[in-house]
Amino acid sequence: MADWNYESILAVLPLFLTSGLGAPAFAVGLVEGIADGSSAAVRLWSGWYSDRIAWRKRLGVAGYATTAAGFGTLVAINAWPLVVVARGLAWMGRGLRQPVRSSMLAGSVERQDLGKAFGFHEALDTLGALAGPAMAFLLLSTGHGFRSIFWAALVPGALCFLLFGLLTRDPRRGPAQRPAVREALPGGFRRLVTAVAVFGAGNFAPAFFTLRAAEMLTPSLGHAAALSGAVLFYLFHNAIGAAASFPGGWLADRFGKQKVLAGAYTAFVLACLVALVGTGAGAVALLAVPVGVYRPLVDATEQSLTGSLVPEHATGTAFGVLGAVNGAGDLVSSVATGLLWSSVGSWAGLGYGALLGLAGAVLLLLLVRRPQLVAAGQVLG
Repeated sequence: MADWNYESILAVLPLFLTSGLGAPAFAVGLVEGIADGSSAAVRLWSGWYSDRIAWRKRLGVAGYATTAAGFGTLVAINAWPLVVVARGLAWMGRGLRQPVRSSMLAGSVERQDLGKAFGFHEALDTLGALAGPAMAFLLLSTGHGFRSIFWAALVPGALCFLLFGLLTRDPRRGPAQRPAVREALPGGFRRLVTAVAVFGAGNFAPAFFTLRAAEMLTPSLGHAAALSGAVLFYLFHNAIGAAASFPGGWLADRFGKQKVLAGAYTAFVLACLVALVGTGAGAVALLAVPVGVYRPLVDATEQSLTGSLVPEHATGTAFGVLGAVNGAGDLVSSVATGLLWSSVGSWAGLGYGALLGLAGAVLLLLLVRRPQLVAAGQVLG
């Protein structure tokens, strides 16, 4: 439900900004960057705090409610700077719940199955995300405006935090512990975060791929049809992501999480290159493949690798740090890409992403060894 809510909005938000509110491409980067930066700050606190309490679920419910409320304000917004506020509030809610949800999931499965568990979770998330863009495409292609999509998204947004509150429970835990920084952030995890930070500095918001898809389609389809085509592209790459998530998690458990994560980083680089040189509907369809593969695999494998590198009672802190580093990287990458896109051209933003994405993949393979299973009190250096 959460993905249905926000993916229906994210599928059209860059188009709403540029075509609906007349904002420049830089505004897309600013909106996405500030949202991710806000989320990063909240994730760091949420993860740290969740390791010190026995009722993580309440933080999750509050996070889902905040996301729904933030995106709900879009129905009344008429100026793009206000979108910064709405998007930031929504993603602060996501930052509040994400380390909590990841810790609850990690505490519910055996450690040797973390890759499959997070892959399965990403697959379900992505399946939910198919409904949102499909709804947006249907409304947009039948003559409804962007605000009709925002109104329709309110329903799954309200349902998601109600269902989370009713259907989930906190896994059984021992007494809350206060792990030292070294224990919560062992050497293997710190090396992972270094590679994640480099990749994250180039891993711009997927909104730019949607913008680029519209650019690639406009010469042959015209502006109006290109907007619908860009939403269809969003739906298509989500479908590919749903299909790739669980097999990717299985491969991570079987052959090494760091190798699968490096492959996901490389898929992002390939996506940048296809977007850089491609034109027309065929290239847009091809672009959906690496975009669909890299997004869920990066999220799932970074989290499962984190769960393998830190002791169980420190997972909240570690997931919070991972989320904060990702959010800070998203802030840098989205603002930098938006500036390059607006001032130089889309090729500059895409090239910037490809270079840092490749650097992140190389660093990951050089710095991060295949982790051994970590017992509850054990620290890997």
